Amino acid sequence: MKPMRILPGAMASLLLLGTHARAAEPAPDVVPPAHKSPHKSLHKTAARRLGVRRVGRAGEHAALAETGTASWYGPGFRGRRMASGRRFDAQSLVAAHAWLPLGARVRVWLVGTDRFVDVTITDRTGNRARVIDLSEGAARQLGILRSGTAEVVVSPL
Repeated sequence: MKPMRILPGAMASLLLLGTHARAAEPAPDVVPPAHKSPHKSLHKTAARRLGVRRVGRAGEHAALAETGTASWYGPGFRGRRMASGRRFDAQSLVAAHAWLPLGARVRVWLVGTDRFVDVTITDRTGNRARVIDLSEGAARQLGILRSGTAEVVVSPL
């Protein structure tokens, strides 16, 4: 019978302690900044090295543009498989880029003119001296077939 006498006393003590507990501190007015991901700063560093710069805002995402030299694929690439798995058609409006995702659509502007061509990234370029390698059809539309290379601005669509 003794345990039954202790139980009501213990319950009453717990109830009294619960009512005198400290009130929770109010939430701060200013939320502390979130921890910054190291990947974001690495991306910015890589973009800076590659000559990428911000050119505007589209919603919450800033569009990036890259300035540099463009060239075009020579005739030796016709019919070969690209990184996307498709066969290279020299007259299609496609291009190779070092890091843009395959299937991405970009606009390539010829610096100093109002000429541009919209291309799809279907391959990878291994030439670090070039920003983008264009198909013959894209180079023709841009007007760089004779010169072989030109200064361009590449921006995602």
